[in-house]
Amino acid sequence: MALRSLTRKVCFVPRIDFISRIFITACAVAMLVSPAVDAKPQTTKPPSPQAASRTQHRWLFFTSDLTDPKQVDQMIARFPAAQTAGYNGVVCSAVVSADKAPALRSAAKQYGLDIICTVMGGAHDRNYVEGVPVKDTTYVVHGGTAIHQPETPNLVQNGDFEATADNKFLGWAWQDDIGVTTFADHDFAHGGKTSLRMESIGKNANGLCRIVQPIKLQPHRQYHISVWVKTENLSPAVPEIKVLTNTPQNCVSWQTFHVDATQGWKQVDLVFNSFDETAANVYLGFWGGKSGKIWWDDFKIEEIGLVNVLRRPGCPVTVRAEDGTLYREGHDYEKIFDPQFHPWIPWRGASPTIKLTSDSRIKDGDRLRVSYYHPITIYEDRINFCLSEPKIFDDWREDVKRANELLHPAGFFMSHDELRCLNQCAQCRSMNMTAGELLAWNVRKAAAIIRDVRPDASIWVWNDMFDPMHNAVDHYYAVNGTLVGSWKGLDKDVGIVNWNGGLMGKNCQFFADLGLKQILSGYYDSDENGDAIRQWMDGAKSVPGITGAMYTTWESKYGAMAPWARQAWGSTKQ
Repeated sequence: MALRSLTRKVCFVPRIDFISRIFITACAVAMLVSPAVDAKPQTTKPPSPQAASRTQHRWLFFTSDLTDPKQVDQMIARFPAAQTAGYNGVVCSAVVSADKAPALRSAAKQYGLDIICTVMGGAHDRNYVEGVPVKDTTYVVHGGTAIHQPETPNLVQNGDFEATADNKFLGWAWQDDIGVTTFADHDFAHGGKTSLRMESIGKNANGLCRIVQPIKLQPHRQYHISVWVKTENLSPAVPEIKVLTNTPQNCVSWQTFHVDATQGWKQVDLVFNSFDETAANVYLGFWGGKSGKIWWDDFKIEEIGLVNVLRRPGCPVTVRAEDGTLYREGHDYEKIFDPQFHPWIPWRGASPTIKLTSDSRIKDGDRLRVSYYHPITIYEDRINFCLSEPKIFDDWREDVKRANELLHPAGFFMSHDELRCLNQCAQCRSMNMTAGELLAWNVRKAAAIIRDVRPDASIWVWNDMFDPMHNAVDHYYAVNGTLVGSWKGLDKDVGIVNWNGGLMGKNCQFFADLGLKQILSGYYDSDENGDAIRQWMDGAKSVPGITGAMYTTWESKYGAMAPWARQAWGSTKQ
């Protein structure tokens, strides 16, 4: 359902998500004290029926773009080693080049590997990403065009950092370690004569180096953050900008950005939605900094309008006069759209305008109130699609049918994981469900599509969005309402691929009690000798329904697939 990326958490809310996968596995490895596994295959006794059932599924995960023939060939080239190491299944994209599908299918059969296709990754139309509402933002008409007019041009005081008292910046409510890690720099500036410099952040015992200012927000508005940054030997190069609230959700901005360890002045642009908040605190700085320098300058937060406006049935756009008169698209104004629409690029320079028709009832000088929906970005590039628009299910059915025709996979793997923005658009809210109920309804319909197309195929899904020890919780990112109860949508024939290795099996019993089989998804680009998967398998040994393990790499690291396999299932002679 969402695009993956290696990113980091940005809010204080206790959540377990994608970056935690790497952290969880790394911690598990660090806790182990067993010696390294001998590189030579070990001789073992024939497995008991119970042991064999726990290694029934021995899978290898691929993130390859199978529309690229070269990547299909690269994937196939790993099949002989996979067979030797005891793997009997490969998980891969359902979107495969039709010309290469026969070769992939033939090679998998030759090397005794079942194909499991990932599906339900999104809609074919980008307008079907989940949208959050903007309500009654202001546009003013000039010469037949309505132009966005922010109620407050810039929410930040002293964002140019020119007003100082020694190293203290006026107008900012809090500044960590003044004159120790935060400085007024009069030698380097992007604009004006002064910038904010942060350096030697490790002098703070907790690696904290922040400057904070309270800001006032209009509820349900779209905002653009802009700042210029310069770095020198910065380590780690992970500065952050956060807009935090005192509400249970804690945060209204989850977008992060990239900087190089050393770079000249570069503009950073972020976009967020205020939801129903009227006030927040904006933070610039570090949580866990160490060394090097960073300069900040010309920091602004301004309201914007119709940027990446979504056009689908569940995301209506309305234009009204201030007296409430509703104007009609195609009659009073031309079709509204963002000419630079791209959900994965939150900002490209300007708010779109609204063009009036020649016989519009709207007059020059009129103030309009415009409401619409737009996507929000989590981390650098993560978005997910709507759960309720009917077209989503039509696209999913088409994808499953195509994958079945090209690859005839043994199973289908539903991509319902890390869904960080749910139950926000008008269509979703019209369902009158909690986020958990909506997700349960969606995954049940998704599984029904697979059964209808291929009744004999197995069905799998990631654990996290259905796991009360993982992401099926309250206050999860931009999810509207609780995710508790999402697991009620999982029928008994849906298998769980469990990637929360940090719990070492503590969450496995929950799914066993639901009568669901599970595969343990390990490696995660760090378990080089397989110690973590061995400990995880041991931790879950009393849990019924564990049917195997999956070597899961997001960085295309396959060098450890053999030693990892020896620890996961102990023998290649199954």
